[in-house]
Amino acid sequence: MIIIPDIPDRVIEDIFVSDEITLTLRTICPTACCPSCGTASSRIQSRYTRTLRDLPSSGRPIRLIIHVRRFFCKKSTCAQKIFAERLPDLCRPHAQRTQRLQEALCQLGLRVGGQAGADTAEAQGLSGSRDTILRLVRHSPQPAESSPRIIGLDDWAHKRRLRYGTLICDLERSQPIDLLPDRAVSTVEAWLKKHPSIEVVSRDGSSEYASAIRKGAPQARQVSDRWHLVRESGRLCLGPACQDICPVASRRSSCGSLLRARDATAITPTKSGTNPGQSPCATSSSRRANGSV
Repeated sequence: MIIIPDIPDRVIEDIFVSDEITLTLRTICPTACCPSCGTASSRIQSRYTRTLRDLPSSGRPIRLIIHVRRFFCKKSTCAQKIFAERLPDLCRPHAQRTQRLQEALCQLGLRVGGQAGADTAEAQGLSGSRDTILRLVRHSPQPAESSPRIIGLDDWAHKRRLRYGTLICDLERSQPIDLLPDRAVSTVEAWLKKHPSIEVVSRDGSSEYASAIRKGAPQARQVSDRWHLVRESGRLCLGPACQDICPVASRRSSCGSLLRARDATAITPTKSGTNPGQSPCATSSSRRANGSV
């Protein structure tokens, strides 16, 4: 069974089913509004055909062929004399896919990425390449910015050992908030002053971050992040044990070096062409076999 999508204010004129489902539509609204001035018009200038991709039905992709009309604008002072009717509930202007298909591809890109999203879309019968998915993700509306209360600060590398920035995450929502170009005190301090709702800041042992938090968010409580807390606790607990283990490890390393040197000497040929570990009888036998005295 093939399920035809619900397309309001359009009449289906033809249906062709093969490897994909092709629907031919035409609009039935008697008037259209000018996108420049908003004046409604019923004077038709011409028609043209527009092709869109839609969500698949019963595992088959859907292609929409829509006959769209052009209208004359009735307002004499309007700069746009001729305009094409818009389909706001179906697609955006100049788009090649319906809004619901674009939203599905955008969600794939946000969850699994560009190439993985394109592979998943192909398996599900969705039309969209890697570049299309990444473009939809870049143009997607950003979520409304909330006021963070508990954040985490850590550095990230533009280029390791040369240039570092600062990553700020909302620990309550487990989402990154912002990327700062460096980890200077003034940069982090300026960002913290713009967010007075911060109550707790998790950070590493950096003195620069500590100074920036004291200046930019003096009301916030500073706590050590879990990774550094576990590492420092391990150092404190294993400190005496490490001192006892280190001499033993160094002696084992020295013995290992001596054994490797001995093995290398045992397989090194001497000037007479014999190995130190080879017996004299074996050497005499090899000479007689080669015809030498």
